[in-house]
Amino acid sequence: MREERVMVPGDAMPTVRRIGRRQAIGVGAGGAFAALLVACGASSEPAAPAKPAATTAPVTATTAPAATKAPAAEPTKATVAAASAPKGFANPNLIVSVDWLKQHASDAGLRIIDARPAADYEKGHLPGAVNLPVVETFDPAQAKNLPDTKEKLEALFGQKGIANASRVVIYDNGKETPAARLFWTLEYAGHTNVAVLDGGLKAWGGSTSTDPVSAPAATFVSKLDPSKLPTKGQCALAIGDPTKVVLDARSPAEFRGEDVRTKFGGHIPGAINIEWTENFGSATQLREPEALTALYEAKGVKKDKEVYALCQTGQRSSVSYLVLRLLGYPKVGNYAGSWVEWGNDEATPKTQGA
Repeated sequence: MREERVMVPGDAMPTVRRIGRRQAIGVGAGGAFAALLVACGASSEPAAPAKPAATTAPVTATTAPAATKAPAAEPTKATVAAASAPKGFANPNLIVSVDWLKQHASDAGLRIIDARPAADYEKGHLPGAVNLPVVETFDPAQAKNLPDTKEKLEALFGQKGIANASRVVIYDNGKETPAARLFWTLEYAGHTNVAVLDGGLKAWGGSTSTDPVSAPAATFVSKLDPSKLPTKGQCALAIGDPTKVVLDARSPAEFRGEDVRTKFGGHIPGAINIEWTENFGSATQLREPEALTALYEAKGVKKDKEVYALCQTGQRSSVSYLVLRLLGYPKVGNYAGSWVEWGNDEATPKTQGA
């Protein structure tokens, strides 16, 4: 069995000498780091680009796609779960199918959100969709793609017509990260009725619009859930803890330390690598629930453990977060600081190899 190599901070070497090098390489590395953990520092992640201004006159989000039937009643979690998603998901209300959305696009209380960049939205979007580029939810004071402050998230969601009682359906192009990241951000902010469109725009197959849509202002009151946003310190304490799993959604080359995008490469000792793209089938839809369950359980990511997902900037790992939520994992969070924080910190332990 090949031994993994762990990079131990220089100032931890006295501890290594006392407890023995082999012990430090194993579970002891996490314990030594936890005792030496320093406050998180800023990374070199570039700030998000400004949103381009719309060039055509906006229409209101209340202008729904043309329909020949009377508007349906406001959707509930029960009705969505019954008809919107593939059978087998423990939490089917967190995803909707294209067919469901076409039937319910004009429902009262439904808000369709396009999480793509403004330039993509302007080229064509679902009728009635409001553009909320996911980068607008990032905290510009941070350089690690962390979510913005409570007050700013409340203002942003309210401007986009998202109220606490809204049924929110988010999409991107399909087999991308913006929709999942915005889904996670809304759940972190305390929204309890949000879903992602399976397959995204590429699976839509219907008419699109180039008319920008503005939503009537709404009131959103957030209740931040810290369990959705694990920290660097929590990930450090998870090393060697049999009740927790660190799930790395990056590519195998990044995980092994061959593709280095920060000061240091590699992965958190003991982390499990399941690349985010493994969640998708041959097209843009997610794989069947049974296949996804088998994928995660075979790697040791089980429901009885608390899962901390990460990638480079907390975006690819948001897809892993969405999938685990769909599968009914009760304790899952997205470490938004991810490797851009961990991999630029000289004090954090790092392992190279598979």
